[in-house]
Amino acid sequence: MKQIFGVIVVIPVGPNSIVEFVKDTVDSFTFYTGSTYKIIFVDDSHQGLGDQLKNIFPEADIIRSKKPMGGWAGLYLMLARAFHHALENYDFEVLLKLDTDALVIGAYPEEEALNLFQTDPRTGIAGQYPNEYNGKPWDIGWPRDRVLNGATTWRFIKRPIANIFLRKEYLKAIKNGYRVGESVFGGAYFMSRALLLALAENKSLPNYNFRTLNMGEDHIFSLLAKAAGFHLGDLSSGSLPFACAWKGMPASPEELVKKGKKIVHSTRNWQNMKEKEIRTWFKEERGKHSRPSAASE
Repeated sequence: MKQIFGVIVVIPVGPNSIVEFVKDTVDSFTFYTGSTYKIIFVDDSHQGLGDQLKNIFPEADIIRSKKPMGGWAGLYLMLARAFHHALENYDFEVLLKLDTDALVIGAYPEEEALNLFQTDPRTGIAGQYPNEYNGKPWDIGWPRDRVLNGATTWRFIKRPIANIFLRKEYLKAIKNGYRVGESVFGGAYFMSRALLLALAENKSLPNYNFRTLNMGEDHIFSLLAKAAGFHLGDLSSGSLPFACAWKGMPASPEELVKKGKKIVHSTRNWQNMKEKEIRTWFKEERGKHSRPSAASE
């Protein structure tokens, strides 16, 4: 019988990851969550970082790469392996993917995702979408070009095997209302179990034919979700929990807490603040609060 968890948390760890910061990201989730959980580290460091994290979090699972996979489609393949591992070994309600520079800063970060997936079962991925933190629509020009180049132009011949499978999924996604290049931002997002089961049935967890695509994992998963008939969901506008930007914090720590945001990206910097200072600020903020009660309590 499979173990049952409320949330599966998947964290990819690369060669530049700092164990202290990864631990802080995990600690931020475990402090604020109200659900039972399982942590899965995706170790592509080839520096033993997964083993170090296993020593800190002995209950965590480690998915290791045999050779360096890097980002882009390589990260898609590694995450897809982890998602498949979660389906094979556990029953769960939702899956949360967190980059190592994401952080949980508010109580019950999974609450709005659970509500969304329950009220709209056809929503498959949700997070920072479709706009930036300031309300400006994400610029999807670059991923749109990557998809169109591979699926609809003569550049198809540069990666024929990958692009055959890309075109197949692209055409299905278009029929389901896919806006070419759209995606839920990849620094942190929730995925429904229903979507993951559909992707597994479609043999997309993983599809190794995608390994040469020059697309980000968030672009690939979002396209596959639309191809499978699922929607992309907003968990970022207004009082919703996500506040994500690409290269740094989207606002000051004080503003994010005041607005009730719960999941942020990226902790790398905010104006003159560097990552250690940002993490220390949020760790001190955690210290001002009691750990939220578990959902079952």
